[in-house]
Amino acid sequence: MSKKADIYQGAMELFVAKGFTASVNELIERIGIAKGTLYHHISGKDQLIVDIYKQLMFEIEEKCVDSSSSEDPKQDSKRVFSKIVKWFISNPTKFYYINIFETSPYIKVHFGRVEDTLEGPRKNIMQKVNMGVLKGYKTDMIAYFDFAFTRAMANYFLSLSKPLKSFKDEFDEAFDLYWDGVARKQIS
Repeated sequence: MSKKADIYQGAMELFVAKGFTASVNELIERIGIAKGTLYHHISGKDQLIVDIYKQLMFEIEEKCVDSSSSEDPKQDSKRVFSKIVKWFISNPTKFYYINIFETSPYIKVHFGRVEDTLEGPRKNIMQKVNMGVLKGYKTDMIAYFDFAFTRAMANYFLSLSKPLKSFKDEFDEAFDLYWDGVARKQIS
């Protein structure tokens, strides 16, 4: 791993363990580097917190959202959401970091700095709204509903003794519950 990757990993673990009030000195001690080395790679603690979040959100998009689509938008959404929830379950420290960030003042204070993490979800949602698949609610409202669903499901599965097995057994049912809330009812 590169020094910057070591810093991001150590900071993510520290912030998950102690919250964003953890100090730069605690980070330096955890990673085992000099303060000058740290500041050679980052501009400051606040920016580091935002940058880690952005990196994780783009990692999710890269690993979980593919451009292939079928004739069935429900199945496309289900496939993507399934990958996201499974990624969360398989990467709990990363997932907990995202949760901490999204429920902290950083999401409000630095919202403009993370606006770019919403571009992919907005595009996907607008495409489905324009196709008449999703209800025509505000795009960001649907995006946050989507985020809430994936995070709630990951929290649910991680609370169980066998998260991945439970995910395999129950995700289809959970997705149907979500889809019934956002999809337009098809008229027969």
